[in-house]
Amino acid sequence: MMIEVRCNVMLAIPAFFLALGPTRAQDRSASEAESVELAAGTVMTDPLRSDALTFLGGESTGIVGQEHIAQFLDQFRHLLFEHALEEGREALSVLHFGGSHVQAGRIGWTFRKRLSEDRPDLIVSRGVLPPHRLAGENGPPQVRWASQARWTGQRSAHRRHDGEWGLTGLEASALGADTVRLWNGESHGPGCIAGVEILNPPEHQWAWADSGADTLLLWTPDSLARLHGVWVKEEDAALVFHDLGGNGASTAAWLRHPHLGTQLAECPADLAILAWGINDAHMAPDRFREHRFAERYADLILRLREARPEIEILLITNNDSHYRRRHNPNAERVRQTMLTLAQELDVACWDLYGALGGAHSIERLREVGFAATDHLHFNRTGYELIGELLYDTLVRAALDQALNP
Repeated sequence: MMIEVRCNVMLAIPAFFLALGPTRAQDRSASEAESVELAAGTVMTDPLRSDALTFLGGESTGIVGQEHIAQFLDQFRHLLFEHALEEGREALSVLHFGGSHVQAGRIGWTFRKRLSEDRPDLIVSRGVLPPHRLAGENGPPQVRWASQARWTGQRSAHRRHDGEWGLTGLEASALGADTVRLWNGESHGPGCIAGVEILNPPEHQWAWADSGADTLLLWTPDSLARLHGVWVKEEDAALVFHDLGGNGASTAAWLRHPHLGTQLAECPADLAILAWGINDAHMAPDRFREHRFAERYADLILRLREARPEIEILLITNNDSHYRRRHNPNAERVRQTMLTLAQELDVACWDLYGALGGAHSIERLREVGFAATDHLHFNRTGYELIGELLYDTLVRAALDQALNP
């Protein structure tokens, strides 16, 4: 549902509200996503300039099937070099789907930060805020939730959970009606908030109000409070980059979302970045089946296109990783499967696996302070590195398309 809000509303929570948020222990990968471990020669504000990362990009050739995201690249170039979109069109919208890499929030945060730095006159928005921290999970550290009730979460990635998931892959719930306070954690610049959309199962109702203390209050009169996420819509936003990841999420998990199509149909989307795969392939090599992985991906792509026929799609290959303390060759198999899908389904593919150095690159990234100790996840600087690479790759593709139409 859409609800209008006054221009002067900002999103923040006073300090005494923060203690009300969940305090349950988070998994180790979540804590490492916010840790920083830097090697000598690393530049804090620009990880791409690190002397320790000379091996990056040796196997990367940019975006395969770039012509399949031509409309997005054209509009992105307008933002970068003409400081505006074509007259009459809404904000450019990017949906970034994936697992824990995306849920950590640092990839999207870095992308938005880079665009804001390059074009400080533009309003760049975070988009949908999944209630990860409300349910006791890790999430973007800038986003805070507070509530007196006890909330639990149903994740589609958990095989024993049974929720009615939509765009976010998470359904947070509490017994009885409740009021929730939400702080977005990012400056809105000169823009005003044009409205708030609350994502939830269709039979449940929520409302919201400005508390007068720079806090967004949400409440439900239902006997069971159920929430998928909150989208704070900013007036005059030029680009919205949604972080839609879930710990442990795979293609199989996302196929369990009954409201994915319905919520997607109501959410403007120019580009869907699909980064599922790291959890699909986290298994012994003799158990991974490329054809099953490809079938699930093809099914998800079909569902996205049925909900939004105009959407363009960019696949992202897995990073190199370990399984049970050994190099996992499944990343290379995922890479080849995605490149084949790009040809067969008219989608684009960015080879992150190659951009980070290919086979055994996770070991080098760990040695120089960018990857986590499990040789699967990254620390804060590592996720920011991926965000930098994604941003630069799309900028180069936008320029290349303009120069070589």
